Order: sequence, then structure tokens, then C-alpha cells
Amino acid sequence: MEKEFITIHEKETAVKVQNTRVNAVRMKDIVKKGVRVYKDGKIGISGAIGEVPDEILLENAVQNLNAGISYPYELSGNLKDHRDYGKNRMSGDQLLERAEKILERLRTEYSDFDFNEIILTRDVSWQMKNTKGLDLEYKDAYMILALILKEKKSANVIDGYLEYYGRDFDLDKFWEFNSQLLEAYRHKVPLPEGDTLPVFTFGFSELQNFLSRSLNGEIYATGGSIFSNKLGQKLFNEKITIEQNMSPIYRAEPFFDMEGVVLKDDRYTLIENGRLVNVYTDKRTADVYKLPHTGAASGDYDGVPSLIGAPLRFAVDSHDIKSALGGKMGILVAVSSGGDFTADGSFAAPVQVGFLFDGEHIIGKLPEFGIRSHLYKMLGEDYIGTFENKNFYFGEGMQLQGYYMTIVR
Repeated sequence: MEKEFITIHEKETAVKVQNTRVNAVRMKDIVKKGVRVYKDGKIGISGAIGEVPDEILLENAVQNLNAGISYPYELSGNLKDHRDYGKNRMSGDQLLERAEKILERLRTEYSDFDFNEIILTRDVSWQMKNTKGLDLEYKDAYMILALILKEKKSANVIDGYLEYYGRDFDLDKFWEFNSQLLEAYRHKVPLPEGDTLPVFTFGFSELQNFLSRSLNGEIYATGGSIFSNKLGQKLFNEKITIEQNMSPIYRAEPFFDMEGVVLKDDRYTLIENGRLVNVYTDKRTADVYKLPHTGAASGDYDGVPSLIGAPLRFAVDSHDIKSALGGKMGILVAVSSGGDFTADGSFAAPVQVGFLFDGEHIIGKLPEFGIRSHLYKMLGEDYIGTFENKNFYFGEGMQLQGYYMTIVR
């Protein structure tokens, strides 16, 4: 019988913000533990929150083998990989001091806005070990600033956000960008003329979610993906490469999947130069549908590994937004809620907050509008490029992506 142990430790200090002042400071320190046992092609699982002894969890997992859950796959093993990405850990006192400084300046210089929500720091560690020689450890520490912005004279509940997510917060860079951003909120400008305009997004969750579902190996193999039966075909602009990217540099998550798989260079190419070359899989999906195994198992620490989603990242293929605009003005989408893709790839969304920008600087706030396109147009003939984020201080690893879209006024 083989045994596997998962331990997750999360420590968090959160400063709650209300009306641009510290309202409360909350701390949590949570340990989650999961134990899996494997015997005769079956898996038994047990888990708990808190410092429950491994012996008790192991006994429960052995008993749960009686549930007869099939898992006839070879365990990951013979690998030790320990990584610590949290070089600049911040204490609760340091976080509170930093939050107070930010809020004081916001109250003083931007009294025409209210700011609410949270500023926090999180310290995490994940361990995964088994009796086959697997010994993985991921440690990290990062800060999240997520402040809802409300213009006091506005009737809206939310007018925008100040955001940061990363490991190495720089207060000077934060103000250099957000001073420009808040001034742009004050400066209202009209939409440029034209039915089709260059639109830039960061953290385009609807696109990420649609691609994640479409590149899921099981959905692909069972005919439910827009890409089904298109393996090997060119789908998108030849500049586009999309990877299953497990690197914690870009996402504060473990570099291994929930089956203990570590990818070479932490990545696996799915779209290469516009061509569909792979879909992502866990061990079961790869075995059942005879697909390459990409190490994309997800699931809970106390559950059976499954194929829910995978972290996708576009390779940077362009470098100068101003040059790409060719002297034109672009639109930067800041807040867009309520849009989505249909099953055939059509996309439409309202944009609650958008800015006019010249490729380097935000010029002013636009009126509300809508955007429309189609997946194959956005990532095909209307694709502008994926750029490193050099101008907007939202944190490390953020990208900007541009496409020409139909504007709905």
C-alpha cells in the first residue's frame, strides 16, 4: 500500500477598509491536511482542517478504501523539489503601517472618492510527499490590494478599482501609476469615432475561462469543445502561443499539480504559432482518451484528483503598444461585468469603466459602452498582440492584450 500526504498552511493578515479608513484588522492561520492511500487500483482519502495527527488521517483513509474508488494510475515519485518564492515577507504591523499611509494620501489628495474593501498579506506553504519518493514543497508570500473606488458624486455603487497583486510592492511605483489613474477618473473624454476600435484588456477572465474549458482534454475528447476534432489545425493568428503554465512567478499557486506532476520548465504548449497542438489532461483523461499527459490535475486536498481547469498563459509576442497603435488612440477596459462567450465563440460585454489611452499613458475616462467580437476574429485577423505590462502597476506578471473590436455606443 502506498501513502501520500498533503499539507497546506495559510497565514493571512487582512486590513478591512471602509470609507478610506482602516475599519478592522483580521488574522487567520489555517492548516489543511489530506492523506491518500493506494491499494489494488483503488484510492482512499481522508482530510481535516487543523493539526490532526497523520496517524488518524491515515487510519481513516485506509477505511475509505472500502468505498471502491478506482485509481489505477502510477503515482508520481522519485523527485524532490523545494521552492520558496516569498523573499519579501511582510509582518502584520508592516502591512498596517503601509495601509495607513496609502489611505491617508487617498483621503488627503483624492477626497472626491471613497475607497472600501481590503489590503492583505498572505504567507502560504504546500507540501506533497509520498512513499514513492515524492517530496515537493512550495512556499510563497504576497500582498493583495483590492480597493473598490466610488466617486462621491456618482450614483453608481462601484466606479472602479485600485489593484495590486504581487510579492514586491513598490510604493513609489504604486503612486506613479495610480495618481495618473485617479486623475483620469476625473477627466471625462468621449469615445473615439469609428465602429471598430483597438481594445486592450488585462486579466480577461471571460477569455481565459472560455479557452480553459475549450482546451480541457475530456471536454475536447467528448465533442463538447469548440476545438473538438481540430488537433493539428491552425486556429489563430500565427503570433499566438498559449501554454499550460504552472510557474508561480505568474500565479501564486504550486508549481505541481494535484497528482504531484512537475512539468519541464513548468509549462506545456497547447497552442503553438496559432496551431492547436495539445489539450490539457490529468492522468485519468490521458489514459482514457489516449492523449498526452500534461500534468493538469486539480481538485481539493481531501478529494480525488480531477480535471477542472488549468492555468493558461499567452506567450508575449509584441513589445511596443504605441507603435502597434500607429498613432491612433486605444481603449483600455478597466471594469467589464456581465459579458460572456457563447458556445460558438461569439463574445459581447458591457464596459462599465474604460479609459482612452495612447499606448503609454491613460488620457481620460470614457462613457459606458459595449464591445462585440468572435473568438476566431479576436485571436485571428483582429489580434493586435500580447504585451508585457510595462506601464500599469497592477503587480508582477500581468499582461496586456489587444484586439480590434466592434464598439456598441
